[in-house]
Amino acid sequence: MWTAIFLFVTCALLTANGKISSEFIVDYYDHKNIKQIVVFACWNDSEIMDYYRLVAKNGLGSSYIAIADDADMNKILRVNYYKIGIVLDMDCPESDVIFKLVTAKLPFNESYNWLSVKSASEVPVAELSKLSLAVDSELTLALMEKSHCALYDVFSHSTRHGSTLNVTSMGNWDSVNGLIVHLRQYKYNRRQDFNGMSLNFSVALTSEPKPDLETYLSVPVNPHIDTMSRFHYNIILQLRDYYNFKINLSRTNSWGYLVNGSFNGILGDMVKGVVDISASPLYYKKERMDVCDYTVETYTVKTCFIFRHPKKNTLRNPFLKPFTQSVWLLSLNVGIVCWIMLIVVLKVEDHYNSDETRKVHVNPSSETALITIAAVSQQGTSNELQLYSGRIIFLTLFLWALVMFQFYSADIVGSLIAAPPRYIVTLRDLVDSDLHLAAEDIPYTRDYFRLTKDPSSVYLWEKKLKPSRKKKTFVNSRDGLHQVSLGGYGFFIDTATAYKTIEDTFTQAQICDLSEIPVIPPQYVTLVTAKNSPFRKMITYGLRKIVEHGLVSRNAHVWRTRKPSCPESFLSQPVPVELKESSPALFLVAAGLVLAIAVMATERLTVMWYQRRLGRSAVGIGVLKSTPASEPTDVPAST
Repeated sequence: MWTAIFLFVTCALLTANGKISSEFIVDYYDHKNIKQIVVFACWNDSEIMDYYRLVAKNGLGSSYIAIADDADMNKILRVNYYKIGIVLDMDCPESDVIFKLVTAKLPFNESYNWLSVKSASEVPVAELSKLSLAVDSELTLALMEKSHCALYDVFSHSTRHGSTLNVTSMGNWDSVNGLIVHLRQYKYNRRQDFNGMSLNFSVALTSEPKPDLETYLSVPVNPHIDTMSRFHYNIILQLRDYYNFKINLSRTNSWGYLVNGSFNGILGDMVKGVVDISASPLYYKKERMDVCDYTVETYTVKTCFIFRHPKKNTLRNPFLKPFTQSVWLLSLNVGIVCWIMLIVVLKVEDHYNSDETRKVHVNPSSETALITIAAVSQQGTSNELQLYSGRIIFLTLFLWALVMFQFYSADIVGSLIAAPPRYIVTLRDLVDSDLHLAAEDIPYTRDYFRLTKDPSSVYLWEKKLKPSRKKKTFVNSRDGLHQVSLGGYGFFIDTATAYKTIEDTFTQAQICDLSEIPVIPPQYVTLVTAKNSPFRKMITYGLRKIVEHGLVSRNAHVWRTRKPSCPESFLSQPVPVELKESSPALFLVAAGLVLAIAVMATERLTVMWYQRRLGRSAVGIGVLKSTPASEPTDVPAST
C-alpha cells in the first residue's frame, strides 16, 4: 500500500518537474504489446533505479543507455524480438545525436517503436522533418505539460521520395486517468493517402509495347502477349487508386537472374535502389530472398508442352493394331495347320479316286493355300472336297476365319468412331516419341532448364531441348504454335499465352487433337518489393484487399483466355482414314502387281527360250503344260 503511494507520488513529481514518468513508459508499451525497451536519456541514478524497479515489476525487459555520440546503434538496437521499444528524452542535451546515429545506421521501420518525449506545447516539426521516416515508421511524440502528456503519431510516407511530415493526434496520458488512445484505425488505412507521391516501379516485357507503354499495359488488346506483366500492371493501377500515389514506371527485359554473381533486370534495379516495387510478378527462388520481399500470391503460372497427339502409334502398322503380336502368331499357326490338313485330305482323296478323269487336283499345295487364304479373306472357292473329313476341316476353317474377321473389323470400325487413344501421357513418353520439341524463348524458361535438378527435366533437356547447330529449340510463341498446328511438334509454353493463339488460329479438328503434358506443377508468382522496403506491408495489405474483393478474379477473366474445348458433337464424328494410315494396304496391292508382272515376264521369257530350243514356231504358254498320251491306234484283228 505504502509502496504504491510512494511510486505514484514519485511519478507525479517527476512529471511535474519535466522528467519522463516511468509509469507512462510502462503504460504506453503495455498498450503496444512490446516487452523489450531501450531508453536513451540523461537521468540520474535514482531515476534509473526507480525506472528499473517499475518495468521489472511489470515483466518488461529494459536497458538504459546514456546519450553519447559514440553509441553503437547496431549492437544496442539489435532486434532479437519482432519489435523493440525505444524511448528518447528529447529534453536531454545532444538528444539529436541519437536520431543522427540511427538515421545513418538503421531504418525507421516498424521493428523499432519510438517514443520521443519533449517538454513543449508545440510539435518540433523542423527537428522531426530531418528524420528518414517512411509509411511503416512507428514514432510517437509525447509533449509534456506539467502532469499531462499529449500524444502524436508522426510519420512520412517516404522522406526519400520527398513526402512531407504528417503529425496526427492519437491520445493523451496523465497520472490520474492513465493512457487514453483514440486513434484506433489500422495503420495502413490511416496512412493510405500518399497525396500523389511518386513510387518507382519496373515492368519486364518480352515484346515491344505498341502504340505506347501505358496503352499497351492497360488495354486488353492481344492479352496473350506479356500476360503476366500486363495483368499485374492493372492490379498496380488499382493500388494506385487505393493509395493515391503516382507511378514512375521503367521497363526492362528481365525479371532478375543471377549473372556472374549479380542480378540483372528488375532485381538488379532494386539492389541499386532505383526501383521500389515490381510491376511484374516473380517466381519464388532461394537466391532472390536476399534482395527482395515477396508479397501476395495473385497469379498462377501453368506451363506445359502442347502438341497434337498422333492418331496412331507410328511404331506399329495400323492394319496389325487390332490384334497383339501373340494373337497374330497364333492365327498364323492355325492357318498353317489347316493348310497342311487340307493338303493331306486332298492327297488321300486323289489316291482313293478310281476315276482318273476326276483327279482335278493337279497341284494340291497351291490349291489348299488358296482355299486357306480365301477363308481368312471371307471369300468363296470353286474347289469341292469329296471326303467328309475334308469338308469338316473346310467348315472349321471358315468358321474360325469368320470369328476372327468379326473381331478384326469391329476393332477397325470402333477405332474410327471412338476418340483415338492417347498413348503419350508422361513427360518421358513425350521425350521418347518422334515429335520434335521446342520451348518458348523467354528468360524464365531458359533459367529453369539451366538450373533444374529434376531427372525428367534433365532428360528432356539433354535429349530434345539442348541447343545445337542442327536444331533450333527456343523459338517465339507464334512460330512454335504454328508448328504445333501442323502436327509432329511439341511446344513448351505458358498456357495464358498459348490458349488465345490456339482459339484464334487452330481449326476445330486441330483443337480436338491437342494434348498437354506439364513439366513442372503450377507455380505461384507474386509482386515483390525491395528488401526491407517500407512499402512491403502497405503493398501486402492492399493486395489482400484486392484479392478479397474479387478484383483479381475479374482481371483473370479479362487477361486470361479459357482453355479451348473440343465439343462432344465433334468427338462423335467418324474419323476419316488418311492416306498415311491406308498406305500399307496400297503397298500390298502394288507389291502384288509388281510380283505378278515379274512372274508373267519370267514365264514369257521361259516360253520363248523353249520355242527356240525345240525349233517350234507355235507361240503360247500351253507348250509348257503336259500333253496327255495319244490314244493307241486300233490294230486290226488277225484273221
